[in-house]
Amino acid sequence: MEIPRNFTNPLLDTGKSTLTLDKLQTGQSTYAKIVEQLPNKTDIILRIGKQTLQAKADIPVTVGETVKVTVEKTASELILKVKPPAQQTSIIDTNLRQLIPKQTSVNAFQQTLKQVFTNINQLTFTSQQTQPQDLASQSAKLKRLAINILHTLPDRQKLTSSEGFKSALQNSGVFLEAKLRQALLASRPTLETNTHGIKKPPIGSQNSFLISKQSPIGFIHTDLKSNLTKLIQLLKSWPKMTDSGIQQARSNPLLIPNKSPLTVAQATNPALVLENQIKELMSKTEGAVAKITLNQLASSNTEQTGNRQAWQIEIPFLSNQSSESVFLQIEREDASNTQHKEAEQKWTVSLEMNPPKLGLIKNKLSLNKQHVNADFWAENPETRGLIQQHLDLFKKQLIHANLQPDRIQANNGTGPIIQKLQPSTSILSEKA
Repeated sequence: MEIPRNFTNPLLDTGKSTLTLDKLQTGQSTYAKIVEQLPNKTDIILRIGKQTLQAKADIPVTVGETVKVTVEKTASELILKVKPPAQQTSIIDTNLRQLIPKQTSVNAFQQTLKQVFTNINQLTFTSQQTQPQDLASQSAKLKRLAINILHTLPDRQKLTSSEGFKSALQNSGVFLEAKLRQALLASRPTLETNTHGIKKPPIGSQNSFLISKQSPIGFIHTDLKSNLTKLIQLLKSWPKMTDSGIQQARSNPLLIPNKSPLTVAQATNPALVLENQIKELMSKTEGAVAKITLNQLASSNTEQTGNRQAWQIEIPFLSNQSSESVFLQIEREDASNTQHKEAEQKWTVSLEMNPPKLGLIKNKLSLNKQHVNADFWAENPETRGLIQQHLDLFKKQLIHANLQPDRIQANNGTGPIIQKLQPSTSILSEKA
C-alpha cells in the first residue's frame, strides 16, 4: 500500500487541528502524523490534532510521515484505515497513456542506428553552404556513442551462457534507476574528517569497496536505457539544415541519371540524408525507452498479497546481420510458511520471441524444488515440429543442470498472453 509522503495542502498540518478523538465518527477521514515507532516495529504512536494514541500498523511506515486515514469503527474501539492516495493510480495511468502508443520493440532502433553509423563512415562533409558548421562535430559524437551501444549489445552466442544471460538482464535498462540508487547510497558512507578538514570514507571499509564496484561511472556505459537516453539527448541537439542548404541539395537532378531529385539530394548532400535518418532514429529510440519504462512499471506493480514479485524484461541482441529481441516475464512466488521459505520458493519464467522464418514462439517454465515443467507454443506448425524434435535434448540439458524434468511438451494454439500491461482507464478521452 502506497503512503503519500509529500503534502503541500495546509489542511494536512495536523498539529494545528482542533479535532479530538471523541468527535471522530465512522466513515470520517482525517490526517494522522506518525511520531514514533515502538521497538516491536508493529506498534506506532499517532498524533491526531493535539492528541496522541498508540496503534498497530500492518504496513511499512516512517516516523514523520503524515497519512490519510478513514475511521472504520468507533463504538468499542477506534479502527483507522490508511487510505491510499488516489493520485498514484492517476499518475501511472497518465504515464501509460503516453507510453503505450509510443512504445516499439526495444530492438527496433538497432537497424536505423547501423544505417546512420554506416553513412557517417562513408560520407564526407565538405560543403559548408549546404550543411550546418557543427554537423561534423555532432556526427563524430554520434559515431562514438553508436560504437559503444552496438558493442555493448549481446549477441546470440553470449545469451546461451549463464554469465552472458545474467549480464544481459542486468544491462537491459529495467534496473537502471535501482542501480543508480544503490550507487548513491554506497557513496554516502560514514565520513571521516582528516587533518585538512576534508571528509573521506573510512579506508578499508565495506562502503569504500561498494563505491569502487558500484560507481555509476561503470554501468552507465553498458546499461541500455542509459545509452538510449544519451542517444536521445544527442539527437535532440542535432543541427538542422537551413532552407537554402536543402534547396541547393535538391537543385542538381542531373548528377545521377534516372534518379529522383530526392535520391540525388541524398547522394550529393550527406546532411540531408542524415537528417531524415536522424528523425527515424529519434522515433524508434524514444519508442524503445518507452517500452523499457513500461516494463519497469509492470515490474513495480506487485500483488496486494505481498508474496509475489514479477519482472518484465525485453533483451535486444544481435543475430548475424539481423536485430532480434526476447521478452521475459520472471515471477517469484514465496511460500506462506516463512520457516521453509527458501526451500519452497517457486519461480516461473515466460518467454516470447519472434525470430525470422520461425515465427512467434512462447515458452512457460516453472521451477519448484528442482522440479521443472515447461510448455512451448509456436504459431508456425513447422517450428512446433522442430521444438518437438528437440524436447529430449532439452530434458538432458535440465538433468545435466541437476534439475528434474517433469512435464515437458510442445502445445498447439497461440499460448498464453505474456505482455499484459494496459492502463486501467481508456487511452483516448471520450469527451469532445
